[in-house]
Amino acid sequence: MKKYLFLFLLICFASCNKEKKLLPPTQIHYAVGQPYQIGENWFYPEENFAYHATGLAVISQNPKNKVTVDGEDYNPISMTGAHPTLQLPSIVKVRNMDNGREIVIRLNDRPSMVPVRLLELTPKAGEMLGIADHQSAKIEIIEEENQSQNLAFSMPNGPQTEMKVDTAPLNSIKIENLDGSSRKDNVNNNFDNSLQNTLKTPVALNDLPVTYTQGQITGGQIWIDCGSFILRIYANKLAARIGGIVTYNYENGRKILHVRSGPYQSVESADQNLDYLLKSGIKGAKIIIE
Repeated sequence: MKKYLFLFLLICFASCNKEKKLLPPTQIHYAVGQPYQIGENWFYPEENFAYHATGLAVISQNPKNKVTVDGEDYNPISMTGAHPTLQLPSIVKVRNMDNGREIVIRLNDRPSMVPVRLLELTPKAGEMLGIADHQSAKIEIIEEENQSQNLAFSMPNGPQTEMKVDTAPLNSIKIENLDGSSRKDNVNNNFDNSLQNTLKTPVALNDLPVTYTQGQITGGQIWIDCGSFILRIYANKLAARIGGIVTYNYENGRKILHVRSGPYQSVESADQNLDYLLKSGIKGAKIIIE
């Protein structure tokens, strides 16, 4: 009995130590990242301050003790979310197209669930948007351009850290007098030093308000976007291959052709066809709402 009791206590002690394992210290920073793959999906992170898209959102199943991609402690009651490609952190407005609720959140992580959705929300953000747990919602995302840019330029590793400062004032200047004589004066380069300090200073991110506003209810159908083209011959070939249709819009005065598959009556059927298209080599396919 003593032997078994000792083993039991040893297991409990090891379990407690495992639960008390500390997370690495947080160091909030700007992040874009390299291309990555989840299942059949390849994602290509990019810096885009004028982002606008539709798709599906779900409530994240992340554990509480994790650090997000931009270095924050994950908080299930914060107004934050995960996005496959946008720069982190970013500020976006999210609208539930079925009930009209709108929220503003900070994107700070990459998705962790399969199948991958356009957006994963914390439980609190999902609650504000009216999404039930383990359910998908049709959403529209519009990036808050100015807020996202200001945030990016204030972050360590942000876009401005790549700017060259070779033209900044030097530590000494040469002064030439009218009589032809000259001298060098030392100048304290406060501009250069303050810039470097600003770029390396850790930042704290404020929590966004836990609230929603009532916007427009538009609904929408579930489609799969299989690619965009300029030449109709290529759009028609892909549409014929997948049994889809070709639609178009104008971007910067140029006609852009879009190949669509659908519409689908359920998220499950869209997921099945998306998986089939991805395995068939349509690597850019994604679910959208129109």
